[in-house]
Amino acid sequence: MKPVRIGDRLIGPGYPTYVVAEAGVNHKGSLEAAKRMIDEAKRAGADAIKFQTYKAEKLVTRTAPRYWEDAEASGTQYAIFKRSDSFGEMEYRALFEYAQAVGITWLSTPFDLDAVAFLDGLGMLAFKIASADLTNYPLLLAIARTHKPVLLSTGASTLAEVHASVNFLHMNGCRDLVLLYCVLSYPTADEDAHLRRIQTLQGEFPDIPVGFSDHTIPDDCVIVPSAAVALGAYVVEKHFTLDRSLPGDDHYLSVDPTQLATMVRNFRTIEKALGDGRFGVQSSEEAARKYARRSIVSACFIPAGTKITPDMLIMKRPGTGIPPTEVVHLVGRTATVDIQPDVMISWDMVD
Repeated sequence: MKPVRIGDRLIGPGYPTYVVAEAGVNHKGSLEAAKRMIDEAKRAGADAIKFQTYKAEKLVTRTAPRYWEDAEASGTQYAIFKRSDSFGEMEYRALFEYAQAVGITWLSTPFDLDAVAFLDGLGMLAFKIASADLTNYPLLLAIARTHKPVLLSTGASTLAEVHASVNFLHMNGCRDLVLLYCVLSYPTADEDAHLRRIQTLQGEFPDIPVGFSDHTIPDDCVIVPSAAVALGAYVVEKHFTLDRSLPGDDHYLSVDPTQLATMVRNFRTIEKALGDGRFGVQSSEEAARKYARRSIVSACFIPAGTKITPDMLIMKRPGTGIPPTEVVHLVGRTATVDIQPDVMISWDMVD
């Protein structure tokens, strides 16, 4: 598997999990809030913070029905997206420059061709393609032709569709691709997460790093994304907000700054604990191997000339004597010396 480079970070086997804090439009149109999110994502240890670049008029018809719960408003998709599309080129440029100054990679998902051109010209390092656009070939074509790394979410897709889109991106200039397993329901119930499908994608696309884009409601320990890392996710994208109690469809399923920091710490601990797949004795186990294993010990006084029987023997620590695996070769031999009770037997004591 060829690792994918985004800035100074490599994604793939042997590298730390790449963490994307998905800010989306949780800034609610406030540039100050968006900058605070950048600060908090950096402080928590995320590698990148990602926003969304769209205009409602280019994204959805005015009558498209909503397919998710929204406590803040009723009505169409258009009504909801229109509430959140106030940022323009000036705001995104300001955020891009601010993230550069802070030292965190800035990304934004484009939802139309104009957004692709703007973000590419801005110097954005990689592109994220939302699950719902996996079959939007005109958008995929424009992104592939930037020749920048692509993170492709796969929610609500069949394997055949994923294969077709991967082939389309490759044929049109995309050389660096990461697939994100995703469940396109807001929120995703834990029982619908099916994290083993990360491994299914890895099996289908052995040459492409696979990650996880998460829409589950986080607990304090942020268990689900952490489990994804344990199952081999090389990237985790998690929705991020400054305050989970804020109204709206995307705050309660997001992590706040404290949970984001917990999630990153979890990942780093899991990476250390996963280690490698080579089975064998580690240097840290040598003392235990020597002193916690058993040796063959006399269970009673054994006079010289006595034929040794199993009931005369007991297996005790430390493991510096004859190992218990040799007991069948010791039983039936004759003691050549008096063997006191609770003594580790050696071969020179028997004949």
